[in-house]
Amino acid sequence: MLNKHEAFSPAEVRRILRPGGTFLTQQVGGLDCVGINDRLEAPYSEYADWSLSQAITGLKSNGFEIVEQREQFPIQRFYDIGALVYYLKAIEWQIADFQPERYIEQLYGLHLDIQRDGYWDVKQHRFLIHARAV
Repeated sequence: MLNKHEAFSPAEVRRILRPGGTFLTQQVGGLDCVGINDRLEAPYSEYADWSLSQAITGLKSNGFEIVEQREQFPIQRFYDIGALVYYLKAIEWQIADFQPERYIEQLYGLHLDIQRDGYWDVKQHRFLIHARAV
């Protein structure tokens, strides 16, 4: 069974997999792009605690053995403030009910930094789990 970026119930995944069945998931971790929230002084998402260890604990407690696990923090780069605003409008869970006017001073300061440096980077958070039903 494959899963990418979607919530899953370890109990339900185990229910539908026969013994020896494979579950492979790639997830967005709770620390994804929290640098945006920090920079804009915005609250973290409701998913901020979602982690590799939490996912593994849930899988193990539901009859899975972990074959492989990986965690990465790749860089996401913004070249202008418009791209960041667009991103925050599209990725609604990053900052709930994002409205640019609420963060205008922080956005302007970041705009100046991007003008000076040419870009602004934040860390994404991704993890992968390969599990086998026992």
